[in-house]
Amino acid sequence: MTDTNLDGVSLDDVSELLEEDEQLEGELEASEEEGLLDEEQQPDEEEEEDDGELIEVDGKSVKVPKELKDYVLMHKDYTQKTQAVAEQRRVVEERAQALEQRERALGDSFEKAVEFREVQNKIAQFEALDWNALVDADPVQAQKLTIAYQQLQREAQAKYGELQQAQAQAQHLTAQQRQQMLAEAEQDLRARLPDFGPQVAEQIVKSAKEYGISPEELDGLTDARYVHVLHDAMKWRALQEGKPRAMQRVATAAPAIKPQAAQPKRTNQAALERLKKNGRAEDLASFL
Repeated sequence: MTDTNLDGVSLDDVSELLEEDEQLEGELEASEEEGLLDEEQQPDEEEEEDDGELIEVDGKSVKVPKELKDYVLMHKDYTQKTQAVAEQRRVVEERAQALEQRERALGDSFEKAVEFREVQNKIAQFEALDWNALVDADPVQAQKLTIAYQQLQREAQAKYGELQQAQAQAQHLTAQQRQQMLAEAEQDLRARLPDFGPQVAEQIVKSAKEYGISPEELDGLTDARYVHVLHDAMKWRALQEGKPRAMQRVATAAPAIKPQAAQPKRTNQAALERLKKNGRAEDLASFL
């Protein structure tokens, strides 16, 4: 027989309710534990997400995993070196092409000069003839020679024009090549001397005069290494000139006063004993 209370609720019903409460509490505790685990795992995930380092690639900051950093930097270094070698090859090829064009123009100018000289030699032979005697002796031959002489004069003018044109082309290519070499030398010089400018250039010119190098000779330099050497020589001489002044300042400087160690205070043992015994003011004064 099942017991009941005044409200008609049986003990079985109460037992079922208690079991449901215990089950609900267990589910809540499990849910809370899962939430705590999720919170504990979340920082690890963030740390995994942040597990990387910033490196600069093509002027931009890029975040890469730590294990790939060395590979990326090695690839970047290889790319930079490859680009530098390609740039050097391009410069060498352009310079070789410019030299070839200049040599070709100089060769053409030389050939034109030889041709013009040959025509001039022929004209000189005609001018050495005794034309008056030739006309008296053979007027027909004199007429033929006159026509030939006039043709040589016209040919000489044409050859001279071709020579001038070839020389102008060679001079243009020479000047163009020189400007290119000066631009490359200036770029190299600024890489060697970051502080290079008009003021530094003026100082180098002044220092070069002390070595017997004229400004015109400096203008003819197309190699930054020589200017670099002059710059270092200028700095060295300035350093040597400054040493005597520095030594003089050291010699005339006031001697430094060494601090003396504090003397230990001597204790008047007798006055201390009297002070302890009597405690009078005069004993304290004697002790101090």
